Amino acid sequence: MKKIENLKALICTAKYLTKYEPILNTNNLDIYAYEALSKFELSRNSLSTEDIFRELHKNNQLFYYLEKRNKRLQVDNFTEEKTLFLNFDADIFVTDEQKEYWKNFLKPIKNKIVVEITENGSDDETSAQTIHEFSKWLNYNYINTALDDYAQDGTMFSFKLMNESKYVKIDKSFLREIRKNKNFFYYLEGFVKTMRLNGKKTIIEGVETLDDLQIAKDVNSDYVQGYLFKTQIIEK
Repeated sequence: MKKIENLKALICTAKYLTKYEPILNTNNLDIYAYEALSKFELSRNSLSTEDIFRELHKNNQLFYYLEKRNKRLQVDNFTEEKTLFLNFDADIFVTDEQKEYWKNFLKPIKNKIVVEITENGSDDETSAQTIHEFSKWLNYNYINTALDDYAQDGTMFSFKLMNESKYVKIDKSFLREIRKNKNFFYYLEGFVKTMRLNGKKTIIEGVETLDDLQIAKDVNSDYVQGYLFKTQIIEK
């Protein structure tokens, strides 16, 4: 209990940053959308934003409280006339109270957003079912979704989730593997082509160099995202 209380105090007092990372059209590099990312500025060098979210999976109510605050800030501070990608973990969409809150939050802005379905900490059958139910609810309410982190180590592959998503975000690990083994280029090329044939849009993440960008162009990915491109940061 002490650990949870310390975590609650930490997330309530730490400086919170919203980063808006651009998603660009691969061919002409026009900005298509932005992804809102959460980050805490912490004095403890040993504790990262990822550490905090990992611990929050053990406390559903605290996780829900934090994400209500985060998502409201991400939406309210976004001033661009572009689509906004919001990361959502299905674990905060489990109780009746949570479902009602997110319904009232998401439906009025559904034409301006895409919900990225993440799998942070979701690695068992119960969590997988929660993700599927969340995806089903989003589709029922005509809210566009993106399957996040495709090919990242430890993530769940699901044709159901892929079929329900408008976008598939290809993890940066793909580009890393291509740097080590050029034959993986053909795997990526084939996957992008398969997604296009099935009406999906692909976004290659982790584009950090001009070589990465060229790979994205060569495989004909729809969009790119990564540190090669300027990110907007808002402090709160």
